[in-house]
Amino acid sequence: MKAVILAAGKGTRLRPLTYGIPKPLLPIKGKPIIDWVISNILTANNIEKIYVAIPGAVSNDFQERALAHTHGICIDSYLKSVYGDMIETIPTPQRETAGDLKFVLEEADIKDEPILVAYGDNLTTFNMQKMISHHKAARERKNISATLMLFKVPRKDIPRFGMAATEKIDGIDMITRYAEKPDGSFPSDLAHAGYYILELEDVFDSIPTNNIKIERSLFPQMAEARKFSGFIENLPFWMDIGTKEAYEDANKKAHDGLIIPSTPANNQER
Repeated sequence: MKAVILAAGKGTRLRPLTYGIPKPLLPIKGKPIIDWVISNILTANNIEKIYVAIPGAVSNDFQERALAHTHGICIDSYLKSVYGDMIETIPTPQRETAGDLKFVLEEADIKDEPILVAYGDNLTTFNMQKMISHHKAARERKNISATLMLFKVPRKDIPRFGMAATEKIDGIDMITRYAEKPDGSFPSDLAHAGYYILELEDVFDSIPTNNIKIERSLFPQMAEARKFSGFIENLPFWMDIGTKEAYEDANKKAHDGLIIPSTPANNQER
C-alpha cells in the first residue's frame, strides 16, 4: 500500500516560527512533527512508498511564493536525507485537502488502488496495521469505499472537529453522517483523527480538484451512501499543531514524557 501525507499548509497561525522553519519540520522534543506522522504510518508492515504534499510556489504575492518555495526545498531535503527513496515529495497548488490530494494522486499516477492518507500536523500515536486490517475486513463484509479513524472528544470540542455518527452493522461501525465542525448538537462525540484509507477504484473520480476540503465534499457523500466505515481508536493523546499555544503545549508534554511517538514495524524508520 502507498501513503500520502498532506503537509503543504502555510502554517500562518504559527508565524513567526514558520517564517524560518516549515510547519512539518517544527520539532517536538527534537523530532520534527512529520516524523511523528511517518512513525505512525510505518507501524504498518506493507507501506511501500510515501508521497508527501509540500508547498508549491503558487501565490500572487512574491514573498509568499518565495517562502513556499523555500519551505518545499527544506522539507524535501530533510525527508530525502532521512528516509531516502522511501519518500517522494510533490509540490502542490495548495487547494485544501481535496484539491491537494487529487493533485498528488494524479502526479503520482495512483488511481485504482487503496491509498492511506494522513495529515502532517496531527500529533498522536497508534498501530496503523490495526486500521488497515479493519479496513480490509469492512471492505470484504460491507463493500465500503473508505475508512476514517475516529476518536472520542469532549462534547464542548465538537465545533472544532470533523464529526462522524456511526451505526454498528454486521459488526462494522458504519459512518451514517459526517459534518465538518458542526454545532454542539451533533449526535456523536466521534471526531476525525486525520487518517483515512480510500479505495481509489471507487472514489478517484469523485475527489474534487478545486479548492475545497475533502471533509466537506467526499466524506458526507460516502456517509450518505453507506460506503464509509469508522475505525474507532482509543488514542493515548491527540494534538493539532496549528497554533503557537498548541505547539508549546505539545513540546511541554513530550519533554514531560506524556506523549511518545510510535515505534515503526520491522525497524523501517531510519
